[in-house]
Amino acid sequence: MKFTPLTTEEIQLFKQRIVLIGAVAVLCLLVLVFRLWFLQIIEGGYYREVSKGNRIRKIPQGAPRGLIYDRNGQLLAFNRPSFNIELIPEDTPDLNQSLANLSRITGISLARLKARMNKRRSSFKFKPIELLQDVGRKTADLVDAYQEDLPGIRVTVEPMRLYPNASLTSHLLGYVGMVSEEQFSKLPPDRKRSGRIVGRSGVESLKNNVLIGFDGGRQVEVDHVGRELRTLSKPVTPRPGKDIFLTIDMRLQRFVAGLMKGKQGVVIVSRPRTGEILSISSFPDFDPNLFVGGIGDKKWIELTQGKERPLLNKAVQGQFPPGSIFKLVLAAGALDMGVIAPDTKFVCQGSFRLRREVRYCWKRSGHGELNLAQAIAQSCNVFFYRTGLLMGVNNIAKYARMFGFGSRTGVEVESEQTGLIPTRQWKLRTLGEKWYDGETLPVSIGQGFVTVTPIQMAAYVNTIANGGVWVPPTLFKKEDTGAPGAQWEMPKGSRPLRINPAYFEIIRKGMTDAVNRRQGTAQRARSRRFTVAGKTGTSQLVSRKTNAPREDSKNLDQSLLPHSIFIGFAPAEAPKLSVVVLVEHGESGGRVAAPLGRKILEFYSKTIEPLDPPMRKPSILDAESARFRRELKQAFGDYRRPGLAAKGKRR
Repeated sequence: MKFTPLTTEEIQLFKQRIVLIGAVAVLCLLVLVFRLWFLQIIEGGYYREVSKGNRIRKIPQGAPRGLIYDRNGQLLAFNRPSFNIELIPEDTPDLNQSLANLSRITGISLARLKARMNKRRSSFKFKPIELLQDVGRKTADLVDAYQEDLPGIRVTVEPMRLYPNASLTSHLLGYVGMVSEEQFSKLPPDRKRSGRIVGRSGVESLKNNVLIGFDGGRQVEVDHVGRELRTLSKPVTPRPGKDIFLTIDMRLQRFVAGLMKGKQGVVIVSRPRTGEILSISSFPDFDPNLFVGGIGDKKWIELTQGKERPLLNKAVQGQFPPGSIFKLVLAAGALDMGVIAPDTKFVCQGSFRLRREVRYCWKRSGHGELNLAQAIAQSCNVFFYRTGLLMGVNNIAKYARMFGFGSRTGVEVESEQTGLIPTRQWKLRTLGEKWYDGETLPVSIGQGFVTVTPIQMAAYVNTIANGGVWVPPTLFKKEDTGAPGAQWEMPKGSRPLRINPAYFEIIRKGMTDAVNRRQGTAQRARSRRFTVAGKTGTSQLVSRKTNAPREDSKNLDQSLLPHSIFIGFAPAEAPKLSVVVLVEHGESGGRVAAPLGRKILEFYSKTIEPLDPPMRKPSILDAESARFRRELKQAFGDYRRPGLAAKGKRR
């Protein structure tokens, strides 16, 4: 290959380019040297301090959750200050030494602190690690006092939930816990700090988005040990969550808890016309404060896997055979269908035979001849066996659903169950078997496949008290619709049943007689203060035949005993208050649940609002009746006087 030599002009141009490139390189080097001199000599002091760890931090501040009140303004859930200890790895030159110092100050083992740190450590060194939660003011003050020995460790304050009434409102309010990663990712940026605590059940869960507030915070400069030097911008004040007012009256709630001490079951007290729930309790209960700071595994297993299952809200999740209170469905349905009339009478001889099957009345000697009101008052099984066969199971189901059974009431509580109202089609679809008339008999008295929830029972008894208007139960207080005595306006969601209101008068008469007549099954609910209307139920879990051999045994399995149920309202003439009492394994509705219902109604009347019947003008008959009672009392006193007893006896 042949090379052509460079000319003189080309060599000269090449030398000029080399000189130019060298000059540019020297100039750049001089600039770098000058900048280095400026930073190290002129600005050396400033950057020396910065190198020690001065940082700009954005410190978020969580907003407190909204408060929860009862109808009278009594606090049911509020917030208290919680002192937490955090570690920022970026500000900690010697991590092991800082943790060791913290261990000596707080008395918590170094191994536990390291385990906590490793569990929550992030790849970002500037991200705080929460080492300890809710340490108390004394420990927080010690950490602040020894800040020089704890570089990178700081105390933060955030609101923590507190339930002053503990278990009294546990199922109603529910409980809170730490947010999950999935929930946290869905929170908007201005709720990341406030939303660290979320509702897990009850009102806390249902209204979680309302109760969570909006974050605040400030931008500060901190030194190498994490101490705040100055605030760089105007702080943003956090906005608390909205407050909630419930319909619950804590006076009544507390009284009910005292009555049910040592028992298991459900009590619901409500106002028939508005559907407002004044008291709702499920027993056994639990302390929601256990969950606030995180619950241990042992306690969690005890609450969730124990025999009593206290976390189950039986008021909306419990599904029970309604027993004899279900007979009122048949009474309304049979009258509406025309298969019986108010004066229709059946004879009860203590048993009822359908082909080869014999069903017994609870009163083995029989009730004799009864009309509908008498059958309700005395809870005659035979009367309703006959009525149920005349209606048929599908029609029974039709009217049961009209009263709200078999569907959710819509009460503001999560996980409400529907219960079960069987039909011919249901059995064929579910069990692959056809329906037999013999299965209609237990359904007619609220047994067999039928199950309902206590909250459905509350809406059911309110419907009867309202003369056939179903009103949805509610837990959230609304503004009064009018002055006392104003015309009643049905709440939103109410629906009149397509049943003649006159039929409900017959049912209410039967319920009134059940409480106030000598042969009524709910006599122990009778009050001297006002007239109570009610119906008892004994909800069997196994057949009488199955349970009979156990009744004389000393080792009787209490879990097989029937549930005791009472539903009622007062005053019977113009109902203001209704009550549902269910005592698990209480055996008899008349002996156990009915007297509890009376005590609740009397407490309400004495403490909160009189349950007096409507006022009426006195008449001449009232004066004559009073005079007669005075004369009778005087004569009775003379009769009891010594010396006149023998004379009185001869008369």
